[in-house]
Amino acid sequence: MLKRIAVIGGKEAKASEELAKAVKGKEIELVKVASKAKIPPAVVVAVADDAKASLTVSIADALATRQEDLLYLLATAIDSREELAPGSSLRVKEHATRFAKALKLSVKDQATLERGALLRDIGKLRIPNRILLKYDLLTHDEWETIYKHSVTGAEVVRDTPAIADIEDIVHYHHERWDGNGYPNGLEGDEIPYLAQAAHILDVYCAMTSVRHYRKEVHSHESVLDYLQSESGAHFHPELLKVFIDAGVGQVGG
Repeated sequence: MLKRIAVIGGKEAKASEELAKAVKGKEIELVKVASKAKIPPAVVVAVADDAKASLTVSIADALATRQEDLLYLLATAIDSREELAPGSSLRVKEHATRFAKALKLSVKDQATLERGALLRDIGKLRIPNRILLKYDLLTHDEWETIYKHSVTGAEVVRDTPAIADIEDIVHYHHERWDGNGYPNGLEGDEIPYLAQAAHILDVYCAMTSVRHYRKEVHSHESVLDYLQSESGAHFHPELLKVFIDAGVGQVGG
């Protein structure tokens, strides 16, 4: 990025003042040039435009990085509520990225699947610990509270513009291909496409990680066997095939 910007007097003074305001507080040095300096106005305007463009790109990059950091922080908070091991969110993100590429999703949809996979259970932040972390069998009312987390989560992201695009994933990632899922009992392609993909990721990640109610971890191979046995019932057959063929979750794959 440019470190020096010529600020001149005369006819270009107004434009120079606007530029100075735009970059105020940034790492850019403003150099005062007398109004009689022989610097063509076009050069000053070009320098100013370039500086503004560079500054805009820099700010956008910084905001994107900041937003990603905040998403991971929020995802880590969700993991902590469920007493998941450190790094769980990062693994989910890696699986989602690999799955998205295998599905040949657009850049936009890949980003949505990645964020949606990270924050799919954001609604669980509103579930009391006495229910969320209960070791004994849940009562009917407690199960109803658990089931509502996808609806609650969808309401949260819907009201948050930066992540509103993941609403369908959060809302429908527990729907099943055969219509026996929740919260709406949607069937087949009634379920949003990215939510179907997130459902596969959700089940895979749940079975290959330690949970408060289950300390043993299923092997990658045994989970794939289970997923295949549920093809066409629990999961979209074609999506599941892509997931398995892509080697999502496979170490060194």
